[in-house]
Amino acid sequence: MSNKNKATGSSAAPNRREQLRLQQEAEAKRARTMRILGIAAAVLALVIVAVVATVVVNNNKTKSAAVSAAGTPPHANADKSGIIVNPDKAKDGAPVLQVYQDYQCPVCKQAEAQLGPLITPLAESGEIQVEYRTMNFMDTNLGNDSSTKAAIGAACADTAGIYKSYHDEVFANQPQQEVKGTDAYPDALLRETIPTKLGLSGQTLTDFQACYDTKATGDYIKGTNEKAAQAGVDATPKYRVNGKDLDMQSIGTTKESLLAAIKKAAA
Repeated sequence: MSNKNKATGSSAAPNRREQLRLQQEAEAKRARTMRILGIAAAVLALVIVAVVATVVVNNNKTKSAAVSAAGTPPHANADKSGIIVNPDKAKDGAPVLQVYQDYQCPVCKQAEAQLGPLITPLAESGEIQVEYRTMNFMDTNLGNDSSTKAAIGAACADTAGIYKSYHDEVFANQPQQEVKGTDAYPDALLRETIPTKLGLSGQTLTDFQACYDTKATGDYIKGTNEKAAQAGVDATPKYRVNGKDLDMQSIGTTKESLLAAIKKAAA
């Protein structure tokens, strides 16, 4: 019995050692696997961080580029004294109607209401080129900055492709009375209400608002005001054709009579 028991005990010992060895190998394998998985997770995390950072940087660059590009409106005229209302539509040699305006000028609003319906079809057909040359001297007269803000908004709207319609909405929202020291055009109206009404949304609206909020077109508007003063314009509205005063007594009440007066001034 004792010999049988000894033989059994001696064979059991190697089995336990083999089991221990296999267990150690399995644990070592699991440890290696965990290290590999840990390294892979760390690498993946770095990749995700890099991708997110790249997206953020690119988005910021895109927004910065949009705002920077808006410094000069896309349809600025050659000498940067105004903005072309009907780009790429004027026929070769068409006379240029230059409209000097201030968004707080009540007479400008009245003139736009009367002449706008006559000017627009002539501009759309290419018979004339129309340029709005915006001033902001009414800010000094009324003790606010509403003319400048509206002009900046309109120039930013040109970047968004809605210059003329934005221009019209600004005049449509002009206060009925001039009150010194009051804000004629609140920021909410210029940066939210008008552009939203005109269909801006999503990134296009965000880019417009970034342009407005940073006053990206502010220097351009300052320049158009200065160039108007240099051209001898000290009151608005003022209508010129190729740099010469348009005879307002001869414009009549139809687009045909207006075109005739414009062509006469251009001759």
